[in-house]
Amino acid sequence: MRYPYEDYKILKCIEEGAFGKVHKARNLKTGHLVAIKIQDCTNDNFMDLYEECKLLESFNHQNIPKVMDKYYWEQKFYICMELCAGGDLTDIYMGTGSLKESQVAFVAKEVLETLLYLHQKGYVHRDIKPNNILLTDAGEVRLVDFGSMSSIQTEKPTFIDGTPAYLAPEYVLEDLNGDYDERCDVWSLGMTLLELAEGRLPLLLTSSYSYCKYWQQKNRVPQLRKRDKWSPAFHSFLEDALTLDPAMRPSVEKLLQHEFLSNVEHEPSPLKRRLRRTKFLRRIRKFFNYGKLGVLPVVCVFDSVSRRKQTEAAAAVRPILKYVVIVVFWCYSGPVPYIGQPN
Repeated sequence: MRYPYEDYKILKCIEEGAFGKVHKARNLKTGHLVAIKIQDCTNDNFMDLYEECKLLESFNHQNIPKVMDKYYWEQKFYICMELCAGGDLTDIYMGTGSLKESQVAFVAKEVLETLLYLHQKGYVHRDIKPNNILLTDAGEVRLVDFGSMSSIQTEKPTFIDGTPAYLAPEYVLEDLNGDYDERCDVWSLGMTLLELAEGRLPLLLTSSYSYCKYWQQKNRVPQLRKRDKWSPAFHSFLEDALTLDPAMRPSVEKLLQHEFLSNVEHEPSPLKRRLRRTKFLRRIRKFFNYGKLGVLPVVCVFDSVSRRKQTEAAAAVRPILKYVVIVVFWCYSGPVPYIGQPN
């Protein structure tokens, strides 16, 4: 494989986790922006990473990021793929509040169409959640993180892999024996939509063990708290997706025919305006978290102003700017959305 830095310039890290790091980068030949996932690579996991990358390259669906290049260099594996600059759906609802029903329906249909493609190719994603649903600048949905994916035809893993809060009951029970199928993705999508609609996790449990105990005790299935806020079609859709008995749970193909999705259109994305709000608020938070840095570039025009005076000026202007920003935002996009952690 080639040397990655001959083709790309790393700009900044946009995500970091146990899987490695994702960087925003620019192609030095075309100027196009991409995302580069960089993972530590050893003799033990090289083939796993390589096979995962080859599998992603074989996918051809509009909601799965395109893989452009792959590299192995100095014990690290690089995967260059389409940049989803809008961030994930957790960022969206944490920044601007829970989603509207039309936005939830849009996400549901886009993810279901992607899952239908994967299931028809013989794969179960096994880790559907808001963090793994990204948006492009145009508000288009992209499903990511295929590290937990397994084949339907071959022997399925019998260990818990994925995020417990979204996993189907039949998947997390302690007597797990591989007895699950692609409908576990349907459950995970239902839990995801519930979270997007309410702006909080449906079940606030802390570990895989606590989720196992919860379902062993046959506790009730999570539901929408404010029932009058949502349409009967949305309630019906969630009840179908969150059917406790996997044998009775509808398939992805059947859910795509549900009346809740009957009026959903692909373009324009109903999340595009929400995405603009989120980006705007990110800039505002960055400014007020580092207030003096936001004002200093303006003050620095005057060479004679000392650093101490610049800091004092920033402190004096900052309280006033808060109110200016609120007024500007109100005029720009309607009522100011909830800022911060949902209750």
